[in-house]
Amino acid sequence: MKSRILKKRQIAAGAAAVALCAAVFLNWYYTKQGTNLPKNPETSSEINLGDAQYVNGTNVTNESDYFTAAEINRSKAHDTAKEYLEKIVSDENVDADEKENAKKKLIDISNEIKTEADIQNLITAKLNCKCLVTLNESKLEVVLPKGVLTEEKLVTIKDIATGNSNVTSDNITVIELK
Repeated sequence: MKSRILKKRQIAAGAAAVALCAAVFLNWYYTKQGTNLPKNPETSSEINLGDAQYVNGTNVTNESDYFTAAEINRSKAHDTAKEYLEKIVSDENVDADEKENAKKKLIDISNEIKTEADIQNLITAKLNCKCLVTLNESKLEVVLPKGVLTEEKLVTIKDIATGNSNVTSDNITVIELK
């Protein structure tokens, strides 16, 4: 009886050891350095696992990375400013004048965010390209991808910006990525 239990334990231990060895081998085989990945048929370039891609399957460009990072940074800056002002408004130790100023600044920030979004959406729709719009009090900056800017498009951008904000044409800067 004892020998049967011992044999069953030995068989189980042996099976576990074989399964562990197989798992280690498979892990090594599929993650070893220098593995040649298959070519991407759409772009005929090497596939980098984990790279972000557009829905249509093309690789993300540096310009797209810039616009995404810039939009995230702009959003974080807006959120930080709003949180700071909201703390002032909700603090009981702050006097009424400071609270009123903080409320006005919150409204201004909200209006700036809306204006930036409206202008950015209109420029994107008119020019059919990605852009980034930043509004700082009386200055407006527009960043465009490389090779998009022409005199005609510059006039269109300035028309959209002046028509949807209180910024004058002199205070609008249009920048093209290099």
